[in-house]
Amino acid sequence: MNGGGALPGDLERGVIAAGEEPVVEVAPRRPPLTPNEWIRRNLFSSWFNGVLTIVSGALVLFIGFRLLRFVFVSADWTVLKANLRVYMVGRFPQEDIWRVWAVAFFLAMLVGVSRGVLLPPSRTRRGAYVRAVVAVVAVGALVYLVESLLVWLLLAIAAALFAGGVAAGRRLGRRLVRPILIAWLLAFPVVVVLLSFGDVGADRWGGMLLNVIVAVAVIALSFPIGILLGLGRRSSLPAVSWFCVGFIELIRGVPLLTLLIFGRFVLILLLPPGLTFAQLVRAILMFTLFSSAYVAEILRGGLQGVPEGQYEAARALGLSTTRTMALVALPQALRSTIPPMIGHFISVFKDTSLLAALSFSDLLFTARRASQSFEFVGHQAEALLPAAFLFWVIAFSISRWSQRVETRLGVGER
Repeated sequence: MNGGGALPGDLERGVIAAGEEPVVEVAPRRPPLTPNEWIRRNLFSSWFNGVLTIVSGALVLFIGFRLLRFVFVSADWTVLKANLRVYMVGRFPQEDIWRVWAVAFFLAMLVGVSRGVLLPPSRTRRGAYVRAVVAVVAVGALVYLVESLLVWLLLAIAAALFAGGVAAGRRLGRRLVRPILIAWLLAFPVVVVLLSFGDVGADRWGGMLLNVIVAVAVIALSFPIGILLGLGRRSSLPAVSWFCVGFIELIRGVPLLTLLIFGRFVLILLLPPGLTFAQLVRAILMFTLFSSAYVAEILRGGLQGVPEGQYEAARALGLSTTRTMALVALPQALRSTIPPMIGHFISVFKDTSLLAALSFSDLLFTARRASQSFEFVGHQAEALLPAAFLFWVIAFSISRWSQRVETRLGVGER
C-alpha cells in the first residue's frame, strides 16, 4: 500500500511536466563501424571465413583482370562498330530510320516524366558516384562507336528530352499521375503504328528493337490473362476451375521452344481456310500463353498468402465475392508478388532470344550473323558479348526499378 502517496508513474509524469528531461529518451544507437571493424567482423570473423575471403578475392581479381584486359587490350571491336545499327534495329529500312528516332524521343520524354513524378531523387553520395561512373562509361563507349555527328545530335536531343521530362515531373508532381498512366497505356499502340504504317511491315523489324517490342507485348498481354487464369483456378465453378487448371498445367509442362515451333508450323494448319496471322503475331501469341500460365501460378501463391481474416472482415462488411477479391485480396496478392512477378518478366525478356531459333532477325541472330561474316571470322566473342551486355543492362535496369518500387511499397516490411 502506498498510503495515499504518489505512485511511481505519477512521479515520472510530474518530473517530465516540470520541464525536466527523462534520464533516457531513446535507446542508444550503436556507433558506426570503422572500416577495419567491418572487415574484421564480415570478412575475417573466423579462420574459415578468412580463407574463403582470400580465395574468393583472388578469383574475382583474376577474372576481372582477364576481362578488362580482353575488353581494353586484346579485343577488336571493329565488328561491333560495323554492325551497331544492325544490332539496334536489324534490317529496318535506312530511309525510314526517322521512325525509330521518333519513338526514342517519345519514350525518353515519357520515361523522364514518369521518373520525375513517381521516383524521388536519390540524394545519397553512393548514388551520385554510381551515376557518374555509368555516365562516363556510356559516353566513352559512344565516343568509340559513334562517328556520325547526326547521331550525336539525335542522342543529345533524346538526353535533353529525358532531363526535361524529369524536371517537369518533379515540378508538377502528382497532378501528372493520371495523364502518365493514360500515356503508358497508349504508348505501345502508338509505337507500333509509328513503326509499321506505310510499307514497313513487322518483318522488317530486328535487332534489340524486335526483342523489346515482343517482350513489351507479351508482358502487357500475359499479365491480365494470367490474373484471370489465377482467379479462375480458385473459382467455385468446376468448369471454370478445371479449364484454368488444365490450361496452366498443360502450358507449364511444354518447353517454350516447342510452343514457338508449334506456332510457326502447326498453328497455321489448324486455322480456318482464309484466316492467317503473321509469323511474328503467332510467336507473340505462343509467348503470351506460356507467360500467362506462370503469371497465374505466381498470383495463386500471392492469394494463398492473404490471411483468412481479410476475407472474413470483407464478408462482415457485406462485400460480395467479386468485390472482396477485387478490393481486398487481389491488391494484397499483387503487392506481395512484385519480386517474383518482375523476375518472371525479366525472364520473358531474356527468352525473346529464342526468336533466333525461328530465324527472326533479333539481337542474338544479328550477333551470330555478324560473327559469321568473312571479314570477322574468329571474332565470335567480340560479336556476341555486346549482345549479352545489352540483355544484361535492360534486365538489371528492370531489377533496380523493381527494388525501388518494393521499397516505396514496403514489400517485406509490413
